[in-house]
Amino acid sequence: MYEQSARWNEYYRELEPEARRRLFDELTMTQPDDGANEYRMALFQARYVDGKTPGKYVDRFLFQCVNFGQVFKSARLFRKSARKEVERTLDGMLFDGAAALGEAGERALYWELRNAAARYFRTCQSPDYGRSLFGLLKSGDVNRQERMCRDAREMSVDLSERLGMEKELRIWNEAVRDSYFACEPGAERLWNKKKSE
Repeated sequence: MYEQSARWNEYYRELEPEARRRLFDELTMTQPDDGANEYRMALFQARYVDGKTPGKYVDRFLFQCVNFGQVFKSARLFRKSARKEVERTLDGMLFDGAAALGEAGERALYWELRNAAARYFRTCQSPDYGRSLFGLLKSGDVNRQERMCRDAREMSVDLSERLGMEKELRIWNEAVRDSYFACEPGAERLWNKKKSE
């Protein structure tokens, strides 16, 4: 459903904002526009551009990988406010723009979200991820893999189920899941095992 050209795949595999911006400029000059190039630029700006500090990149979509995991935890007690926060966040991430453009918009949004999730999961490869005992003990490989899976599920499908927002978060859930599957050997097996628990 989200297939695209090899050149756009190159853009979405790149994790560094400056390199992505250069690739974007090149691709818009050399590749046919599927009708979503303006939306892709809007996503790039919504994700990276810091209005207070021109030339400095932030990553708001990467932040949501962490934030949605926390929203999942708080939604147990504060479901209504958690739902409102997710709705505001989706507005800031320009989800409505994807719906307006149809398939090309959904494809652009999916790959942008998948890129943000890939950046998040890259940080999970660090030996510091998942430390225990107040950060003093390194996480073993099995513990790290289980924690990654738990984080991936909580920030996506578990959150959407808890809030009753499966439809609104569909593209986010697919992007997080597919990014997680691509970054970790045996991820799909672990994901399905956690689903059945």
